[in-house]
Amino acid sequence: TEINLSEASTTTDDLLSEIYKIRDEVDGVQVMWPLPDSIDSARVFNAVPLAKDVDGIHFTSWGASYPPVTPAAAMELVKEHNVEVKGKHVLVVGRSPIVGAPMAHMLREAGAMVTVAHTDVDKAAFQSLVGQADVVVTCAGDPGAIQASWLKDGVEVINIGTTFCEKADSLLSDIEGDIGSKAARYSPVPGGIGPLSSPMLFRNVAKAAWDQMEEGSVSSTWEQEPAALR
Repeated sequence: TEINLSEASTTTDDLLSEIYKIRDEVDGVQVMWPLPDSIDSARVFNAVPLAKDVDGIHFTSWGASYPPVTPAAAMELVKEHNVEVKGKHVLVVGRSPIVGAPMAHMLREAGAMVTVAHTDVDKAAFQSLVGQADVVVTCAGDPGAIQASWLKDGVEVINIGTTFCEKADSLLSDIEGDIGSKAARYSPVPGGIGPLSSPMLFRNVAKAAWDQMEEGSVSSTWEQEPAALR
């Protein structure tokens, strides 16, 4: 079920009403973030049940069962491409509750020494942090927040933050300049983390449905073993 509401006219109560209508009828709930400034994000967070929080918005506060899909996608890339983060200085640029904060948490759990920065940090200090990092994870959603020339030679770059530019009709990275001239490896924008996020969401939804079935909160005709091909 997909529900589209007008950004200009929708109130917090309107959005909450839609969530309350569907949350008992579905296996998972995903709210598209960020919400407009006119919406009370905290009330919307709290309206999503933990058992159906397939976007992981409660991950760093209440310990949701399902990880936020974008950080999970980034960690999948780290694992599959053998990006060494254990014992490394990893800079996460961004602090949102569904990308930056959980990304930092997951990297700490993987043994990284994590520093979190954001665009409100003094520019000189920010540039220094970028230049010291062994791995840079960008998730600010601020085009050109980082200049490629600031990067340390041989750095690994995980490009998450993107912004759509109507004039260029394309997605722009948080990093401006020739990343390849400094980085040993980097994920591109577009085509890097984005395509991995959808499978992570599908995995969360399937797991949420299965967990609810096992707990008896939903009825199901799912077979415990795959059906034989006929």
